[in-house]
Amino acid sequence: MKELCLKTAIATLLAGCVLLGCGCGAGGNLYLHRGAKPPAASISDPRTWRLSGNIRNVNLAVDGDRSTAAVSTLVHENTSITIDLRKTCLFNAVFIHHGSMADGYCGRVAVLTSLDGKTFAPQFEAPGTPEVTSLLIIKPVLARYVRLKALRQGPGAWSVAEVYLQ
Repeated sequence: MKELCLKTAIATLLAGCVLLGCGCGAGGNLYLHRGAKPPAASISDPRTWRLSGNIRNVNLAVDGDRSTAAVSTLVHENTSITIDLRKTCLFNAVFIHHGSMADGYCGRVAVLTSLDGKTFAPQFEAPGTPEVTSLLIIKPVLARYVRLKALRQGPGAWSVAEVYLQ
C-alpha cells in the first residue's frame, strides 16, 4: 500500500511538471553534461511530429492546445495513435492529457515503440486515469516511433488532447 501511494505521488508530480512545461519538448529543463546535450536524449519538437491512427482528428493530440482533442469512437481492438518523432529519441515516460472530457481515458492503454515504423515492441501498459494518464517506463527507451494503443474501453470515448514524452 505504501509503495502504491509513493508511485502515485511520483506520477502526479511528474505529470504536473510536464503539464506546466518543465520537462519535455522544446524549452524544458534539460540536464547538460559538461555543457553538451546528448544527441539522443532530447525529445524532438512536438511541432515536427507526424501522427497517424484510427482516431478522429489525430493531429489535435500534439497541437499544443489542451482544449482540442483527438477523440475515438468506442475503443476497439486496434484503436491506436502512432507518432513519428522524426528522429530517434530517448524517453521513459508518456503522458496523455485527456482535455475537457473527464471520462476520456481508456480502461487500459499500452505503449509500443519502433525504430523502423514496421516492427513494434511493447514497452509498458497500465490502466488509464481521469485527466492525465501517466505511463512511466522503468528502463529508458530509444525509439523513433511511439504507438499508444487502447486495449480496453474506459467509461467514455478515448480523448487525447495532448501527448507528452519525457
